[in-house]
Amino acid sequence: MKNNILFLFALALLVGVADLRAQGTAFTYQGRLNDGVNLATGIYDLRFTVYAAAHGGGSVVGEPVDASDVGITNGLFTVVLDFGGAPFDGAVRWLEIGVRPGASSGDFDTLAPRQQITATPYAMRAANFSGPVAASQITGTLAATNIGIGTITSSNLAAGAALANLASNSITAIQLAGGAAAANLNASSQSGVPSGGLVLSAKENTALLNAGYIRIGTTVTPDAWQQRVNGTPPSARAGHAAVWTGSEMIIWGGENGGNTGGCYNPAGNSWTAVTTSGAPTPRFGHTAVWTGSEMIIWGTINTGGRYNPVGNSWTAVTTNGAPIARSDYTAVWTGSEMIVWGGYNIPTGYLNDGGRYNPVSNSWTTVTTNGAPSERGNHTAVWTGSEMIIWGGTGYNSSLRDGGRYNPASNSWTAVTITGAPAKRAYHKAVWTGSEMIVWGGVNDNPGMYMNTGGRYNPKGNSWTTTSITGAPAVRIENTAVWTGSEMIIWGGGNDTYGGTWLNTGGRYNPAGNSWAVVTTNGAPAGRFGHTAVWTGNEMIVWGGDNGTNCLNDGGRYNPAGNSWSATTTSAPAARSLHTTVWTGSEMIVWGGYDDSFGCFNDGGRYNPAGNSWTAVSTTAAPTARDYHTAVWTGNEMIVWGGDNGTNCLNDGGRYNPAGNSWMAVTNTGAPAARYHHTAVWTGSEMVVWGGDNDSRAFNDGGRYNPAGNSWTAVATNGAPPARTLHTAVWTGSEMIVWGGAGNSSSLNDVGRYNPAGNSWTAVFATGAPAARYGHTAVWTGNEMIVWGGVGNSPLNTGARYNPTGNTWSAVNAIGAPAARSSHTAVWTGSDMIVWGGDDGSAFSDGGRYNPAGNSWTTVNAIGTPAARSSHTAVWTGSEMLVWGGGNGSSDFNDTFSYTPGRVLYLYQRP
Repeated sequence: MKNNILFLFALALLVGVADLRAQGTAFTYQGRLNDGVNLATGIYDLRFTVYAAAHGGGSVVGEPVDASDVGITNGLFTVVLDFGGAPFDGAVRWLEIGVRPGASSGDFDTLAPRQQITATPYAMRAANFSGPVAASQITGTLAATNIGIGTITSSNLAAGAALANLASNSITAIQLAGGAAAANLNASSQSGVPSGGLVLSAKENTALLNAGYIRIGTTVTPDAWQQRVNGTPPSARAGHAAVWTGSEMIIWGGENGGNTGGCYNPAGNSWTAVTTSGAPTPRFGHTAVWTGSEMIIWGTINTGGRYNPVGNSWTAVTTNGAPIARSDYTAVWTGSEMIVWGGYNIPTGYLNDGGRYNPVSNSWTTVTTNGAPSERGNHTAVWTGSEMIIWGGTGYNSSLRDGGRYNPASNSWTAVTITGAPAKRAYHKAVWTGSEMIVWGGVNDNPGMYMNTGGRYNPKGNSWTTTSITGAPAVRIENTAVWTGSEMIIWGGGNDTYGGTWLNTGGRYNPAGNSWAVVTTNGAPAGRFGHTAVWTGNEMIVWGGDNGTNCLNDGGRYNPAGNSWSATTTSAPAARSLHTTVWTGSEMIVWGGYDDSFGCFNDGGRYNPAGNSWTAVSTTAAPTARDYHTAVWTGNEMIVWGGDNGTNCLNDGGRYNPAGNSWMAVTNTGAPAARYHHTAVWTGSEMVVWGGDNDSRAFNDGGRYNPAGNSWTAVATNGAPPARTLHTAVWTGSEMIVWGGAGNSSSLNDVGRYNPAGNSWTAVFATGAPAARYGHTAVWTGNEMIVWGGVGNSPLNTGARYNPTGNTWSAVNAIGAPAARSSHTAVWTGSDMIVWGGDDGSAFSDGGRYNPAGNSWTTVNAIGTPAARSSHTAVWTGSEMLVWGGGNGSSDFNDTFSYTPGRVLYLYQRP
């Protein structure tokens, strides 16, 4: 029988079992078995043995566990294993599996390689909790995200819990069922609120009245603008340093980088600037280590600094007792100290001394030179958990092939064997796997040979194992290397520091199989050297570097599980106007548009206001560049259609899926004729396109696009309104209402209502309609369409509300309205229409909020408002209006602003 196995995962294996006896020591193991090249199906016996090493026969830990007559279907099996707690004392353990046919008494075939056993943490959660939650039962704080909407009623809260037990600002009204807070206060005899105490409510609250409170008035919160910084990456640089904090990559310094830096958060794909106040002097070729709370910068000169990202602040590293200035040295973090060693100093030359820096005491201790390796630079250093291992580098005469192990506890050195060691080299890379140091690549400066060879050094046995060259990346230096927990990833670099070709290729080395896998170049950053790379726990983040001509400020995130890259670019899309935006529920997607100096765009970006971050929209398979197009959001896709590319009108489009960052073409079979200045609405299942023009004439036809079938159905023209362009359209839930616009000979103020279910039109000639116009806005409130602004014979600041149920118009009050304008934006908040920007020949930076319930206007706060603009976009997120892009006639914008409208709060007092 010829078997092999692909291990999937083990569940609930715990390290430190002795401390968790209540959970037991058994765990579930799942795997997939192949019988030759086919998936195994049948009955098999399996034997599981725990070893203390990845190879060798004399390291069995505990007794083997047999699983007999295991049913395997299509290769898949599940068994429960229990080795007891003894084998798992915190040391590294490996699992070996043997297999034979069921009901056989023959020998087990051993499957290779052994698999390292890693702990899988888990949490236990009760399905139900009975009884009130008292203050003593809550550890820490309850955040709003931990509690479902409307799930907490007064009966679920202990008396007074609403005030006494919940963290400040942690639970908002949305988590409380209607009246829960007031009922809980009442149940506790109002003990949390003293007599005369005040309570603010976001709405008129009968529950508070029923609890005995008296409504004494209202107050209004101020509305406010906030500019959202785009999260621009730090300036281009090479030779900088980078650390991973556990949630962010911090980069600092480097050639052309001065003493600046940035913190990159991959979760939000966003950058935050590192303060320069108190920062060390500019430098490159320095080192950085992460202590768990601070980044320590040191070297090139013998000064440094400690950066605290929480406080965005620097603390100077003392120079008292510090090693002399040096370059091409190494630095490692031990858990309590930074150890600096070796390097080159002008005029001293190569060095074999160093120092240990303790940030707690801000003090240095000298590293002994007794027994230390010879002087060198461009070597490597790794930390094993108890020792620093130095290897290779450049000495006074040539590259080196030796090294040493430094123990800071005893301040002593032990030589690294050269038996079986890789060839001498410098500018190589080294990683620590948890049990071995892997050395790879580099150059032998005599005779000048670049390498793609390496070796694995085991300090316990003081022995070397050669790394395979089969499938290894091309020879190189100036690359980066990270350890993932199971693989070493090599990326970038090149084979000629002076004018050579710099690579964007790499490889993944698996020491368990002594094998290489290729790192894809699909989507990878451009080739470079002098960059940095950090490992996040599931991704390698590459950033910066030099391409031989220029320094760079871009990078990429590589996911080895999917062998895929994603960009770290976080800047907003380029400045533009005449673009489109949609709101997805969590992101604003910007696409297309026009800029005088560039022309039309076919790119865009996704802005996440929660993380204040941008993600680029893929251009792969995207529609061609355009402006004056339309875009709708379906619930999972943005559909773009039509528009103009500066030369021709278009009748094609695309569907963008942000989950996959991918595009799918919209068929033009059966599509309406090419056009722009048209409208589009989403019905819940279809996009309805109507009207517009093609520079020769206006249209009164359109089409319904069904993304499920990628198909078009013509919109009836029988009974349709006259042809028009620059009109508005809203969706009511059952009908599309078209209003206004410019016809082939004049402006219009008629209404057309289209019912897609019957593919039919209803013409409306209601009295009281606003004056004819185009370039206006329209919003749907839930029962009315509000139109406002636009151009008739001149710009207008009038409007009206159309009620389709009664087929009636009501005038929008002009008192307090913004100045006349067109090319503005309007959003509906749920209670107000917010108008902002636009122009009347000159751009505006003001606006107003219209409340139809009171038929009244409130001026939009002018403090912090964006620069004047028109042809911008605005979306409503549910709590704020996001304004993006647009132009003022001389330049376009790509800044992001949020506007939070003030609101009425109701004030109640306890007698």
